[in-house]
Amino acid sequence: MAVFQKQRVRWTPWAVAALVLLVCGQGRAAEVTKVVVTSAPARVVLELSETVPAKVVKIDNQELLIALKGTTVPEAMLARSGASPLRVTVRRQTPGVTTLLVRTEQPILTMTHGWQGRSLVVSLTLKQVARRKEARGKKFSAEVLTPERLLGQAPAKVGPRGDDTHLVARDGFNGTVDDLLLEVKSTLCREGDGMDRILTLMRGGAFRRAEKEAEKSMKIPGLSRGCAEGLQMLQLLSAFREAELRKDAEGLVALTARINKFISRFPDSPYLPYALSMLGSTYMALEDYGTAEGYYRVVLEDHPGFIAAPGTAFRLGKLLRSTDRATEALPLLEKVEALGDALSFAPEARKEMGMVLYDVGAFPRSQALFETLMAESDEAVWRDPDLLFYAGQAALRAGDREVARRYLVQFANLFPEAKGADIALESVGETWLDDGEGERAKAFFRLVIERYSEGDGYVTALVRLAEQLQDREEKEALYTQVVDTFPEHPLARLSMLRLAALYDEAGDHEASVEEVKKLLDVGAGGLRAEAYVRLERAVLGHFKQLMANERYVDLIAFFEKERSLLHKLENPDIFLMAGEAFMAAHLYGSAAEELERAIILSMKRLKWSGNDRLAGLYFQLGRALDEGGRKNEAETIFTRYLKHYEKAPGEGEASFRLGRILFDGGELKRAEDLFKKSLTLGGGADSRVWLSRCREELGDHAAAAGWLEEAIPMFESEDPAPRAALYAAHRRLGDVNMKLGRYKDAVTAFVGAERFAGEEVSSEELRFLRADAMAQGGEEEKALALYKAVVASDDEFWSGMATERICSMELSARLGGAN
Repeated sequence: MAVFQKQRVRWTPWAVAALVLLVCGQGRAAEVTKVVVTSAPARVVLELSETVPAKVVKIDNQELLIALKGTTVPEAMLARSGASPLRVTVRRQTPGVTTLLVRTEQPILTMTHGWQGRSLVVSLTLKQVARRKEARGKKFSAEVLTPERLLGQAPAKVGPRGDDTHLVARDGFNGTVDDLLLEVKSTLCREGDGMDRILTLMRGGAFRRAEKEAEKSMKIPGLSRGCAEGLQMLQLLSAFREAELRKDAEGLVALTARINKFISRFPDSPYLPYALSMLGSTYMALEDYGTAEGYYRVVLEDHPGFIAAPGTAFRLGKLLRSTDRATEALPLLEKVEALGDALSFAPEARKEMGMVLYDVGAFPRSQALFETLMAESDEAVWRDPDLLFYAGQAALRAGDREVARRYLVQFANLFPEAKGADIALESVGETWLDDGEGERAKAFFRLVIERYSEGDGYVTALVRLAEQLQDREEKEALYTQVVDTFPEHPLARLSMLRLAALYDEAGDHEASVEEVKKLLDVGAGGLRAEAYVRLERAVLGHFKQLMANERYVDLIAFFEKERSLLHKLENPDIFLMAGEAFMAAHLYGSAAEELERAIILSMKRLKWSGNDRLAGLYFQLGRALDEGGRKNEAETIFTRYLKHYEKAPGEGEASFRLGRILFDGGELKRAEDLFKKSLTLGGGADSRVWLSRCREELGDHAAAAGWLEEAIPMFESEDPAPRAALYAAHRRLGDVNMKLGRYKDAVTAFVGAERFAGEEVSSEELRFLRADAMAQGGEEEKALALYKAVVASDDEFWSGMATERICSMELSARLGGAN
């Protein structure tokens, strides 16, 4: 017998949080009066009518719970908080506790919370999963909930942000957060508190030792508030500089919580703008650009006169440029650059300004600025080789190609291993192309390929050289190298397109199609439209080749294999040829389907079609429907064709085919008119046969015989003669002559039928019919001889019929003799 274990009780996080609060009482008095959710920084702020016992629990990487004792939360208020990457909802309500669920789009790295007045503030650090470059034109939220703003001391600005940033460079200060070392006064601490030693270590760059010394000093009892603030701020700056130098992501993440803790502990500290600026730079190093921008904006907008504001503005300008917002960065960096050499980072600011000018298209100004930086000293280029590179690129875009070549060649020769050296030489090749010097351009492209084996300049040189060459095999080899060696490079997709064109031009249309398919599979991006144009050309070339060689089965096999891809194309010729191939293979249903598609596409592309081509498509569709037995649809198409496309090349055949359909439907007069029309348009023996049938059905046997007598010589003149058609015409002429009493002519017609009869036709039947005609025409002896020959045959049916005829003739002879 199975024994079931007793199920264990599983305590969920919300239950734990609720239990902690339930022990405090059941009353419900407080109310959440405001919910503010921001993404920069990531925060949830709950403003309550009064403070209450609260618990915040992280339950997984993207969720946390906030449990509030005796509190009501209006649902409508939470609904308004849904626009942020943080979403707040009610998870559970009990008589004593309300539990809120906070859900984030990115994983939570750190979480801190605390009360500020009547506001419960939950601050989060989220892992950034977005790419470094933000979409152009994207605006980040500038609303950052600092302690001052939360407590109403410095309300956030409303409406569009104006460019009112005021920057000042003060003598003796360098304009960065390192000015903290000048602002913190050692007199705030006692002689034995270690402040002087910490400042000395930091000025010497020993940030790790300084941080440890600050930690020791903070444990000294009896520190004044001013000393504690200064020591903790120096400790944070040391930790920031050390983590920034080492690019220590874990250290930077931990630092955000430490700085926030300082802000919470000292919300009115004179060092607050330093803390906020460091917080922005920490988030920038973590590539959380939205949050970083928010903190930088708060420093510049809420703390006028801040000594380190120029450095903060400079970092904000770099951030804006790195997120493709150079236009916004330009006025900010212009103010920084205007402060001149008073700033310790003035050359770096000018360089950043030059790159921003380049990004916004102000190439002459950008070139001039880089040239100014190079002219500052003989060592400037050696200290920063990028100056040559950027000056050359700016000159190139400004149209000063001679100067661009000088700078770029100098950069590549002096610093051949520097990043961008391959790009520099490739750019020189581009300048020679612009000057019409193709051979010089090819020489530089080959130089890049010889010197380097990777890099954007190397890949671009491969492609540009291939474009300039005439030899197909060499071109193909270069493009293939790009595709095989650098499959993720954007130019690999362009190379695939170029390869497809080469294959197509060489007549290898199938290879061209395969190359375009590979391109579409990996993602053509901006080349998608061009890829489909190339695919159309390759498919058309392939189909024309197959049609010219009457390889209809191969065309159909290719079409069926690539049907889903081909149906994305919009060239009617593709589906016209497919329809014709299906027609040749007697697959009329498939032919009609593709011809209908061709008609629809041709009507969308009137320049392609014109009346003649559209008429041809309608005619081919009518043929496919007629041969496929879809007579009603064929009738509709041929009727429309004859109505709208008079004197079109297929008018005669269309009239003939429509006449047959109408004849089968009993509309004899309309059918006869169409057969006559087909005669005027070149119709031959077939039209006369069908006219004969119309006349016969209308009772005009003489006219019926006349049409057949015209048709038979026309059939006989064809090479080879259509035996089946001749047999049918002679046989029908014999029947009509019998009805007219023209027995001798009937005998002649049946003789003709015997001459062209196929194996499936009974020869005894035809001899029997000839004998009947002879008998009716008074040639009894000849008729009797034929009847006897039929009787002697192995054909039981016609032998029996002939026996009856002989008996009848003998009886008639006896009766006549008796009389």
